[in-house]
Amino acid sequence: MLFRLCIAFALIAFSLLASPTPQQVAPEPSPLVPQPAASAPAGAMTVYVSDFDLDFVRRKPSPKPAPRISPPPRTRSTSRSPSGVPRLGPPASTSESSESQSSDSSDASTEETPAEQANALIHAVSENIIRALIEAGYDVRRLPAGAPLPQSGLRIRGVFAEADEQNRARRLLVGGEPVGPNIILYVGVNNLKTPGQPLYELASPPAPDPRHGPVITVTSYVPAERFELSRDPSGDELKKVAAKVAADLTALVSANRLSLTQ
Repeated sequence: MLFRLCIAFALIAFSLLASPTPQQVAPEPSPLVPQPAASAPAGAMTVYVSDFDLDFVRRKPSPKPAPRISPPPRTRSTSRSPSGVPRLGPPASTSESSESQSSDSSDASTEETPAEQANALIHAVSENIIRALIEAGYDVRRLPAGAPLPQSGLRIRGVFAEADEQNRARRLLVGGEPVGPNIILYVGVNNLKTPGQPLYELASPPAPDPRHGPVITVTSYVPAERFELSRDPSGDELKKVAAKVAADLTALVSANRLSLTQ
């Protein structure tokens, strides 16, 4: 009898080992096993970086003096921040003699104009944002001012501004009268399927002021972010802004993948 019971138990154990368990049929993936990485958000569409809006004082070129014997011409120079961006504040005063001041006035054309300073600032911001987006894995193209908009993709755009005495945002005017030590940078992103959505609007009525740019109001049509920079932004400041723009774009694309790709 004991021998038969042992045989029966042995047969039951063998049948249990032979039959597949649920884990053997469909094993669950182990959290320790690396899983395939999700596709990068950058694979959805191309990102275009438009030149940010910036005003500058348009000055007429001063008449050139009559030819005269003078020392060798000085090279073009201007005051620049550590990032290489021309300083946007008024030129520093010097304690030179009247003769040297007269010579300086004749050499005024060797200094960078407000238009050149504005172009340098726009270029520095665009290049930093493009570099940060490329490092994040995006296919990035730059859109110069006046370039036609593509039919699809995402666009990064922005405007340089500053706060006036009434704490209103004004479009920054290079060569104008500075109000404070800082400038404001509004950055927005929009789907080129709906390119007509504005980032900001001009105040109505505009109330022009020759010392400053027009008053603006940032709209709620597109996602936008506000950054505050020193009037002479350093390279580190621009890199931080660009890195934040790239991180925010990735979060936006990840959260709205379907709506952005339609």
